[in-house]
Amino acid sequence: MKLLFITQKVDKNDDVLGVYHRWIDGLSKHFEKISVICLQKGQIDLPSNVSVYSLGKELIVGSRWRYAVRFLRLIWQLRHDYDRVFVHMNPEYIILGGLLWKLSGKKIALWYAHYLSNFKLRIAVWFANRVVTSIRMAFPFPTKKLQVLQQGIDTNLFSPAQTFRSPSDALSVLFLGRIAPVKNLDVLVRAIQLARQRSLVKLSIVGAPTLGRSAERGYYMSVKQLVDDLGLAGLVDFHNPIANKDTPAIYRKHDLFVNLTVTGSFDKSTLEAMACGIPVLVSNLAFRDILGPTLADQLMFKEADHRDLADKISRISALGAEDREKLGEKLREIIVRKHDLTRLVTRLSETIREV
Repeated sequence: MKLLFITQKVDKNDDVLGVYHRWIDGLSKHFEKISVICLQKGQIDLPSNVSVYSLGKELIVGSRWRYAVRFLRLIWQLRHDYDRVFVHMNPEYIILGGLLWKLSGKKIALWYAHYLSNFKLRIAVWFANRVVTSIRMAFPFPTKKLQVLQQGIDTNLFSPAQTFRSPSDALSVLFLGRIAPVKNLDVLVRAIQLARQRSLVKLSIVGAPTLGRSAERGYYMSVKQLVDDLGLAGLVDFHNPIANKDTPAIYRKHDLFVNLTVTGSFDKSTLEAMACGIPVLVSNLAFRDILGPTLADQLMFKEADHRDLADKISRISALGAEDREKLGEKLREIIVRKHDLTRLVTRLSETIREV
């Protein structure tokens, strides 16, 4: 069977979307041929049965009309090279190509994992034969077409350190990801300011606002100003984003990972940290099912509540290095058992075939 895979960007070095390069690589073992259409193409290293076609954003920023015309031309020219269509997180492509695919008998699967709904998504779901998502809370409305597949973390890449890291006096806390208001990074900074009154802590912030989004840029600058206003300049470090494939080394250098994304959205970075054997703190209610009741009580804090987060940070800081390591082992076991990339790719390929 031959597959058309449609996604935003294919680039193994991208700090956010690089993971989907590994999805394509994994799926290539389950399909005779994969044709990939993306808005933007970067560095790729994929098997010979995978062909990548870009709409050209990496060459020139064009109009949506220009991209739409090229997309329609490609799905027509490639129509004999695919039997199934898989669209990742971009329902507008189903709106553009759905009628053609329906008339030509090509079954459509849509992956969507975000709490925001809109009319485009509902049209895409109407066209789609199957809708898949990571967790139930990550899809914004009920539909009989929905299938939950869990996340897919490369547990060979995201794995614990092979050598023992000497513990430092201060608890090393990590935030890694896009910097935007929805990430509630200001809450973490305020929590660090409180937690440092009880124990030695320091914070690394790895990430940046999306290029061209002024609201995110403004938020990033406000977080930096908050760090200065609270007198935390010596305890909080800012670092540029790095390729997703290089993040395991960053996770392993820290004692604790904190994610503050609101319930309904879902950041795979928390699962990556867990796979690296790093304790995590989260507020997203979806993690109650992932962690189980005992770990959830220990590792979850009230959403946007910097005081509760500070208390949880202090409790992790009070644990000895050996206890934190044992906690990390429990978290990695969850990822290996339920959220491994090989497992996801196998289930996804079966779902696409059975559509």
